[in-house]
Amino acid sequence: MRALSFALLLSLAPAASAQFGLSGNTSGAPLHPEQSAYDVQHYGIDLAVDPALQTIRGEVTLRARMAMPSAHLRLDLDDRLAVASVVRPACVWEGETRVCGGGEDTPVAFERLPGQIRVALGETAQPGDEIVLRVDYGGEPRVAPRPPWDGGLSWETTASGEPWVAVSCQGEGADLWWPTKDHPSDEPDDGITFRLTGPAELRMIANGRHVSREDHGDGTASETWRITTPINNYGVSFGIGPYVEFTETYESPLGYSMPATFYVLPEREADGRRQFPGFLDALAFLERTFGPYGSRGDGYHVLHTPYLGMEHQSLVAYGSTFQDNDFGFDFLHFHELAHEWWANLGTAPDWRDFWVHESFANYAEALYAEDLAMRETENPAMAREAYLTYIAQVRPNIRNVIPVAPREPRTTTQMYNLPEGGFNGDIYFKGSWFLHTLRYVMGDEPFFQALGSILYPEGADPAADPSDGFRWVSTEDVIAAFQRQTDIDLAPYAEVYLRQPALPVLHMESRGNEGYAFRWELPEGALPEGMTFEMPVPTSHGTIPMPGGEGTMGLPRSRVSVDTRVALFELAGDLGGE
Repeated sequence: MRALSFALLLSLAPAASAQFGLSGNTSGAPLHPEQSAYDVQHYGIDLAVDPALQTIRGEVTLRARMAMPSAHLRLDLDDRLAVASVVRPACVWEGETRVCGGGEDTPVAFERLPGQIRVALGETAQPGDEIVLRVDYGGEPRVAPRPPWDGGLSWETTASGEPWVAVSCQGEGADLWWPTKDHPSDEPDDGITFRLTGPAELRMIANGRHVSREDHGDGTASETWRITTPINNYGVSFGIGPYVEFTETYESPLGYSMPATFYVLPEREADGRRQFPGFLDALAFLERTFGPYGSRGDGYHVLHTPYLGMEHQSLVAYGSTFQDNDFGFDFLHFHELAHEWWANLGTAPDWRDFWVHESFANYAEALYAEDLAMRETENPAMAREAYLTYIAQVRPNIRNVIPVAPREPRTTTQMYNLPEGGFNGDIYFKGSWFLHTLRYVMGDEPFFQALGSILYPEGADPAADPSDGFRWVSTEDVIAAFQRQTDIDLAPYAEVYLRQPALPVLHMESRGNEGYAFRWELPEGALPEGMTFEMPVPTSHGTIPMPGGEGTMGLPRSRVSVDTRVALFELAGDLGGE
């Protein structure tokens, strides 16, 4: 999730993020054994939405494979929604169709726990067993107080007075609106089949590939969508409204093509058509930088939403201004699209690694500013300046209060909020500057080689099954990928910038005719015993090696300045020679 443009971010993010996670819902708490006992294979979602009453009614069919023996399973579901029944269904989803094998649904005993459904299987399911359950549920789902930061359903109307419904739930989890296993570590291997019902005069849009539309003759219609790849549960989404759509063929720089569609309200269609070529250019850049788009089998879609935006897989939510920034691109769309790689294709297995989603997407913005400037000017110096200017904008937002990547499990609320309240922007901006610092330390060639290998360590093949690219990416995975491309020991950088909050402090002392001395200062305990922080110091007179965390420069009569734009650190008050 992205928090506006940089100027707007500074004014709105504190107020908005103060609400983040205060709904009583949070995502990613440690799993109960009755949840970790099974591995989700497929969800079949059959959801009816009534905009007039602001209610939902649904059936969710879970197909799972047992990983450990258990006589009970648990699903997460918000307490606002009632469960009518849990059954072993006679009909199951196979791909995009519902297949009925005869017989009748068999009721299964269940109980409601706070925020959960506990299902009794009747016997101990063994490892490898396949379990299929259907939960029938409904009610008045949580209305989003301030989407997308404080999530739920958005029940809005268009300028012409027609219903405009959307959902956002990154912080709270998808259990706000459907029963699911609310943890990033388990995505359905065979994707999701989603049948969405609403008013017949509207469109019902969801993730994935459109399968069919059926008008029921009673004022309602259903549209079925098929997500063919694994997907994190908060990435599942929908929109209902009087959408118009236009489609173009995206020609990938990697040699394949796919449909690209914008679902937009009629009053913004012209704006959408104007912006769409830039959207496709961003897609091509991200493929060149990080590897193939993961959902290419399902296509690329943009959904106009009544809230700012979100990284819903293959269905980027966009509710921004339909305008480019001073660097030549629509940053809100770009950031959410970057999450197709950093959140959707590569997902943090626990929210302690949330920075992998947000920081890489934020850093990609700076890389795109550099790329656009290079293509426009054909001047490497001007491109470099655009990159440095872009990333400098977020530097004042770094707080250094809690670690970017703690080692202990965390929920979304714990990662997005600071202990005293307010927005933890470090999972965006400090992580982005960490990547920026690695680029300085490693040099461009090994840095970009590593960047392209994180999601595709075996190489990027756009002809391969898209599902092959989906993986979990932890902090350890990121550091290992960079370490493989350099002889520089990156462990101290990970410890200092990610595992504890304080920044390294640079001391610089003038020694008269002997020149200058430099020394890194770290808080006690920032590094394990025997490890030293030796980042070279960037100065106006070259780069100063820092073996053992100290270095010297023999320029007694020169005015020396330290370049704070190329790496993340603080300057001590005793800094001399500038």
